[in-house]
Amino acid sequence: MHSNLGAGGAQQPTLEQLDKWCEQALSSPTADVRGEAERRLRYYFPTFSESLAELEGSYGFSAGHDRVMAVFPTIKGPADAAQLMTWFLHQTSAVFSLTYVVRRLRTLVLNHLGVIPDDLKTDLRNSLFGAIREKLADKPAFLINDATRTLALVVMFAWFDMPEARNVIDSLVEGPAGSHQEELLGLQMMRAFVEEFNHELPPKYLSKQKRVVVTFRDKQLKAIYEYALGAMRRAVGALAQGPESAAAAGSRVILSQALLLQKECLGFDFIGLAPDEASDDAVAIQIPSPWKDMIQTDGFLDAYFDGYKHSEPPISGQFMETLVQVASIRRSFYMEAVRIKFVKRMSEGIAEILEGAIGLEDVDNYHHLCRLLARFRCIHTLVEIEEAPVYRRLMEATAAFTMTGLTLWEWSPNSMAPLLTFWAKVAASHDSRDNTNVAIAGDVIAQTLPRVAREYLRAMVLATSRAASGESVADSPLEDTGALLENMGFVAAIARSSYGTCSTVVLETLSEMAGKYQETLRTGQGGQDAVVVLEGQLAWPVYAAAQCIAARQPYRSQSEDDERDAELFATGLELDRLVQQRIQSSIGVPPCEALEMAFIQLYISFRASYVGEQGCRAPSVYTKLSALVGLPDGLNVLELTLQRVLFTFRSWPPKSPAIRQSLQLLHDMTAGYVGMRHLAQLDTVKLLLRNHGSEHFPFLHSIDEYKLRAQYYGSLGRVLFTTDAVQPAHFAEFMQPWALAVDELLGMSDTQLAQDTVRPGLVHTLRDLRGFLAAVSSKANYVRVFEWLYPARFRLVQRAVQMSSDVRVQIAGLKFMAELVYNRTQRMNFDVSSANGILIFREASQAIWEYGSAVLRAGTAPVHDVYKERYKGVAVCFDILVRLIAGKYVAIGVMPLYGDVALERAYQTVLELLCHFPVADIIAYPKLGKAAMAMLDVLLAKSNISLVPLGEPAYEQIMRLCVEAFDHAETPVSSNACSVIDGVLTAAIEGAEAGRADELVALVRGRSDVTQYLLRTILNIVLFEDRPNDWSFSRPLFCLMVLDREFALQHTGQVVQYQPAERRDDLVAALKELLSATDYVLTTKNRDAFTNALAHYRKEVAVKNLVLMVPTTQTLGAPVDLLKSKAHATAAPEAAMAD
Repeated sequence: MHSNLGAGGAQQPTLEQLDKWCEQALSSPTADVRGEAERRLRYYFPTFSESLAELEGSYGFSAGHDRVMAVFPTIKGPADAAQLMTWFLHQTSAVFSLTYVVRRLRTLVLNHLGVIPDDLKTDLRNSLFGAIREKLADKPAFLINDATRTLALVVMFAWFDMPEARNVIDSLVEGPAGSHQEELLGLQMMRAFVEEFNHELPPKYLSKQKRVVVTFRDKQLKAIYEYALGAMRRAVGALAQGPESAAAAGSRVILSQALLLQKECLGFDFIGLAPDEASDDAVAIQIPSPWKDMIQTDGFLDAYFDGYKHSEPPISGQFMETLVQVASIRRSFYMEAVRIKFVKRMSEGIAEILEGAIGLEDVDNYHHLCRLLARFRCIHTLVEIEEAPVYRRLMEATAAFTMTGLTLWEWSPNSMAPLLTFWAKVAASHDSRDNTNVAIAGDVIAQTLPRVAREYLRAMVLATSRAASGESVADSPLEDTGALLENMGFVAAIARSSYGTCSTVVLETLSEMAGKYQETLRTGQGGQDAVVVLEGQLAWPVYAAAQCIAARQPYRSQSEDDERDAELFATGLELDRLVQQRIQSSIGVPPCEALEMAFIQLYISFRASYVGEQGCRAPSVYTKLSALVGLPDGLNVLELTLQRVLFTFRSWPPKSPAIRQSLQLLHDMTAGYVGMRHLAQLDTVKLLLRNHGSEHFPFLHSIDEYKLRAQYYGSLGRVLFTTDAVQPAHFAEFMQPWALAVDELLGMSDTQLAQDTVRPGLVHTLRDLRGFLAAVSSKANYVRVFEWLYPARFRLVQRAVQMSSDVRVQIAGLKFMAELVYNRTQRMNFDVSSANGILIFREASQAIWEYGSAVLRAGTAPVHDVYKERYKGVAVCFDILVRLIAGKYVAIGVMPLYGDVALERAYQTVLELLCHFPVADIIAYPKLGKAAMAMLDVLLAKSNISLVPLGEPAYEQIMRLCVEAFDHAETPVSSNACSVIDGVLTAAIEGAEAGRADELVALVRGRSDVTQYLLRTILNIVLFEDRPNDWSFSRPLFCLMVLDREFALQHTGQVVQYQPAERRDDLVAALKELLSATDYVLTTKNRDAFTNALAHYRKEVAVKNLVLMVPTTQTLGAPVDLLKSKAHATAAPEAAMAD
């Protein structure tokens, strides 16, 4: 392929210059240098898929016509660009240059291969293939991978149109192996092909890709796997001659690549669906049936096990990892006779490795063997061979391996979960009636299951002790609570299968260690360090008891099992009381946090299994508990649980995870209807509602996180308001601590409130009241809280908002106000005779006005943290206004009639705030941008826009903001932007049609530059981009086309004019159907018809792969008249707006 780089009048870069720019674009630490180099390279290597935002430049409404991208004069389209890129690929040897041009070529191929002529596609394919084999063979592996995946894209897109394109894959599979270097390159290329075909392309290409992938899967993928299998066998044969032989030296790297290729083949998405990750099918590989003749052969597994035995790490680890995938092949892939042979051979191979400890000194081999055991048992029940000798051999070998493996936590901590998974699966299918059945290894399983539970606990206790003493280099296993609970879940599943034996193991371990702990506390032997170590060790049996109780299945649990749960729970309670006494004693060392978390988990588990809906179905557990610890029913357990939660609140520091876990437990106890009704009956709850302040629970003094404080007071609020008929005296008693605090704060001067010792208490009070208010869901209770607050105590909120010396206080006041005005669950639907709604609106409006005015007065003075000190409060003001309008509990339209300035102040303030800040800043801060667009969507809705004083500066700023919001990271924000434009333009068009000469009509009519800019921007998004919210963009686009249809036709015609001739006819047909779908009169029917036409257009361009090219200086074609026959279409709205 030749380049015409020397043609044309533009300045010609040298190869050295191109290499320099590529290096700068990919490696320069300076953004300006990278940007300039990228701009220069785009000129010579355009992909015609550059972002339109780069071409538009600034979002000024006076930008005029669309800009076009400058490209090298000889480049008339994607075919020329591809030729130039492949020329550069063959000429340069610099890694940066090769990397850059390969990536550019991939983008070009992905979007515009369809317009390249077939002969040039063939040249492109051959050129890429030749460059990979001739120039890239000795380059870094990532470069070979990138180039081959680009070649794979060419083959994929030409799969059906040019069947000979598949010859590339055939030549790799069927060609002679040649030298080791050539074979290695072939394996690398095949791996890249499989990766690319298995990689999901963007949605617009997905339909075509699926059809190609099905054919590739059924034919080429099998051949590739077969080739990798043959390469592996040849390499294994060479290794068998001896590790020092000449044949083995060159075979190791081939073997590694062959195994990597097999891993990609077996990991291929054979069914194109994501199975439920919660099921065992998630690990099943859905190999297609045509592969049977390759996999269901004698000796198939022998090559893997022989290769593992004759290789060394890391290759042996790759063999084991591939065996994990082979063991994961779906069970139904094999007929019964073949499956028996497969399971037998796999079991023999695993048993041989386990018995001889072959290669298990390497941690990767060891870990993958544990995974192999888990996967093998997840996919295959092994029932086919349970009477065969190999089954007993496998169980005995795995049991011995497990007993050793459980002691190796420090060496390979991640291997514990798959090892326990194996025994959990064995336990799930084991029947206790087979415990003495030697023929099916029932005796081995029955002996092993309790040993697994015992040895796991023993190993974890030892690991905790070693970590505490500093003997272990690994962190304590108690620090990873997630992994701990996962592993304990497996242990619990194992224990539940043989609960009589396994629960005894857990109970004996717990009782023995508790006795030792009690003795240590009594005698003081070993000092305080011994107490700390013992408490860490005790966490394990407590966690085990908790998880065993949590694993109870009501429909399978017998009364004997429930009694054992009662014994475990009772023993845990006795130990808990002992630990509580130790915490309250004079022992100077702090208590063990892990043990505290274990106790909380014990209460959580017992409550979930036995208290509430299921409690009445397990009377035996309470009979046993009554005899052991005097807990006759679920209410007593709830009382004890709540007392334990309150003990944690009083005893642990604020930032402890135990506080968070206890708050979550309290929240869960008050979340359900039944649980809440039960709690309301408890004496402890009644005492708590009377004494809930920080003087009783020290953690409330220093914990600042709102979510935790809200969780605490939200739980109390739900209990207090269990029924709407809460007694006034009880309500007043509950509110008394806050009443005293608020009255004290109100008695202070502004100077006193601003003191460092006072402000934290003020913030905590506001946050606590906000959290409590968030739990109020009924009108009666909301009115009760509001009447307690307003008017006297509400002055504290007003003063907080006015305290400009501390932004934290202001934010706390504003957020309380946002909660107060939130019509959650319709709790603010006041009676017709009530003035509460108007009073609340006035106070909220005053808060917005006061805070907004302070921000506006501050101007653009520099601050330490602009978001926290300025934008955060503005975002809350926007939220307040949204909730005021959306709550619909005030007839705001009557306020101007009665001279009430609250509405005008609120609207004027938020518009001034919007105009005060740069558009880029508003969108750059996600929460601020989201709040601003949600506020505008409500403010400028059809039912409200007539009340908004929308001047020209505000209108222009809002439209700029909407344009910027189109590219917001969150799709709902861009949808809000579309809704804002749609609302404004709809109101203007309807006003013009009705003959109203209001300000909005004049504003839209007078700023046609804004209208045309919006029209061009949204048209470009619809035509050039693939958005998930096309429906949202279709609504303002229809209004804009109603306003200025001629400009829309003109702009669309210009876009088509820059498209290649090969696509133009199909594109014109699709656009004609879109643009002629309806008469451009603003009615609901026409709007919906246009939206449906846009959806149809999307389908058409996806099916025909009509990816539009950005305009360039070299691709301008003949003019196009899209709707010549439609020139007489209705244009009444345009005329109305133009009058």
